[in-house]
Amino acid sequence: MSQQTRQPVRQEWRGFLDAVSRDQEGRPVTIEVMSSEIGGQIEADRLPLNFIQYDEKDEVFIVSVRKRDADEPALDHIVENPWKILFEPPTPEAVRAIDVEGADGVHTLVTLHGREVTAEGG
Repeated sequence: MSQQTRQPVRQEWRGFLDAVSRDQEGRPVTIEVMSSEIGGQIEADRLPLNFIQYDEKDEVFIVSVRKRDADEPALDHIVENPWKILFEPPTPEAVRAIDVEGADGVHTLVTLHGREVTAEGG
């Protein structure tokens, strides 16, 4: 993350993520999970975004992507009890990366890629 990173307060998470989700829906995202025990592991690579949200009732951050094959179910990555979310850059319309740190210290890095033409014509 760069110096143009923003760490909004928890009360702003839901609205900020809703705005990012509306702006980025359908665009490719990469989800990488990182910790000192496992290193970095790619969970999804440039899959179309369904949504990103924070559910304050259940205290979970969710990023949902569609699979390339329409017959496969969506992949939902959930971070329980997130305690820090960083956005780069700091405005919902421009966000390119979201770093979510769970209470367990594991980081989930969501990289939002620009709209790209895929082999399927999207």
